[in-house]
Amino acid sequence: MKKFLILALSLVAVACSKDNEEVQREWITLDFEAATFSSKVATNPSTWNFVQEGYGWQDGATSLSHESIFTHDYGYALYGGGLTISNYNTCDVSRFGSYEYDLYVYNAKNQDSRQGGGSGGSDNFLIAHGNFDPNVDAELDLRPTITCADGEPRMIKGCKVCSTSYFVNITENGNPFSPALKDGEQIKIYATGYDASGREGKTVEMVLARKGKIIKEWTAWNLSSLGEVVTVKFNIQGGNADEWGMTTPKYFAIDDIVVEKKE
Repeated sequence: MKKFLILALSLVAVACSKDNEEVQREWITLDFEAATFSSKVATNPSTWNFVQEGYGWQDGATSLSHESIFTHDYGYALYGGGLTISNYNTCDVSRFGSYEYDLYVYNAKNQDSRQGGGSGGSDNFLIAHGNFDPNVDAELDLRPTITCADGEPRMIKGCKVCSTSYFVNITENGNPFSPALKDGEQIKIYATGYDASGREGKTVEMVLARKGKIIKEWTAWNLSSLGEVVTVKFNIQGGNADEWGMTTPKYFAIDDIVVEKKE
């Protein structure tokens, strides 16, 4: 009985220690509204006319940073994937539902605006573009990535996600390159954590769209189970696919990333 009591008290002490550690964490919400991001906000509704080789950003308060991925085919640097800061938003997917408007987030409140499209009515947010499907090409990894520039592991508690107008239009209506979502099909987004050595950790997932149910407003995505990470790679997969992978536009929007504050 005495040994059992000591063991029980030890377990309680460990649990309290973990709870205290959690309570003592301080959090910063990266909403991309700071003036330091102004030069990184997209000034054209299409990534093809805005994102140039070398595009990236870094936040001083959280240390989160990003560098876009480019492929070099036929002598050209082509934008392969990344996290572009945008403020374009619309509810008109018939007008703004093609690749020419891939920087538009869906927002039921506005026809065509550069204000109020972010989480909570803010202006700026991220457009995530690109994915990785090892079944199609194990060498071509175009996942949008955020990294702690200081190399220090920290928790990323969560973020908000929403669909783009381009994504909504194709999943609902289809186009000559991709049909609308069919019964039983779904598209998921993923976040995978990595440590300082690049070792892969846990992955969390969330359903972004299925037929008749597409995320069209800013929705919380809990990333806390990733634990302390240095890098997070985002992915999107599902829906219709051909020999080159998923045919649905590989886009979604991210805002309000909640990051552990480090001294």
